[in-house]
Amino acid sequence: MAQQVRKRKQTTVAYESNGKVSEKLSRGMVYRELYLHLEGAATVTAGNNAAANIAQGDEWGVVKRIDIIANHTDVIFSLDGNALWWMNFFMLGNAPRITAALGDESTANAPFSSVLILPFWLPNSVRPMDYALDSRQLSSLDIEVTWGTYTDINSAATAMTTNPTLKVYSLESFGADPKADVYRTWRTYKIKKEITASNTEFAIDYAVGNQYRGFFMNFTDGGADDGDILNNFKLVSGTTVFADLPEEIIEQSELLRKITPYVFGALTGDAYLNLRRGSTNNSINAWYLYDHVTDGYNTEAIDTLGFSEFKTILDVTVGSGTTYANIYPIEIIPIRQSANGVK
Repeated sequence: MAQQVRKRKQTTVAYESNGKVSEKLSRGMVYRELYLHLEGAATVTAGNNAAANIAQGDEWGVVKRIDIIANHTDVIFSLDGNALWWMNFFMLGNAPRITAALGDESTANAPFSSVLILPFWLPNSVRPMDYALDSRQLSSLDIEVTWGTYTDINSAATAMTTNPTLKVYSLESFGADPKADVYRTWRTYKIKKEITASNTEFAIDYAVGNQYRGFFMNFTDGGADDGDILNNFKLVSGTTVFADLPEEIIEQSELLRKITPYVFGALTGDAYLNLRRGSTNNSINAWYLYDHVTDGYNTEAIDTLGFSEFKTILDVTVGSGTTYANIYPIEIIPIRQSANGVK
């Protein structure tokens, strides 16, 4: 039977200040993606609703982490709301909507209502469906949200006018043949490393055994995005060098290949990169996607089976405050022999 597509609401994750809330997702179908709808409002005066007070991530700053957990213990996705915003921008090719009232210095208790996509199928692939999440044989599937508080939206906020909620909707298919349709899984998670000094050989090691399509990267200094930290990116295993590129190439080539710019506000300075968020702590210049797959066939992903090591070596310049590299691997858990010739 041909696969049928269904879109529907799954659940609502209620707010718990600085707490974790978990909700079950339905099983028995193949998930293509989730739509996450965040609503709420922080209590803050109009004068304090200034861009300098808006925390990194705008309203999504209150979502400290989103975990998708299969079989009670297998974490498939683990990333914060702000990183998911930028992942949507780089991987889906357009900027999610921002809440224009945040940081406008004229709106008190500015309400927000915005949507992000959490993709289970792998964007920019020839056959993204090969990486959809098959929930038919799982014993459990949960979404767990780690909430922050009102100051994670605006540092001058004093309460929540309207407690946030995260409504979860799904794009799913059913009717697939469990014998003929075999799915890989792709996952991402956050690796946070402090940079204590400028270093031309700042190494970050990764687990071996799976495949790596690429890396999503962010660099911060003193809690704000900083585009002057990364100078060069190198990807190696032993003496084999898979990539050795300066920061400008990674930044601009991926924007040219994947992004349809959606520029907010006045075009000033470097107009192409003048993507506005509500917070001055958030900058496109500090976010990068290194994608090793250039033709959409994930056979180009780096298979680390049998590797003794796999790492990135970064040339970085330390900032004036506490400086971090935040790395999100795009990791494929492969089925090396499959019925449908996964690509």
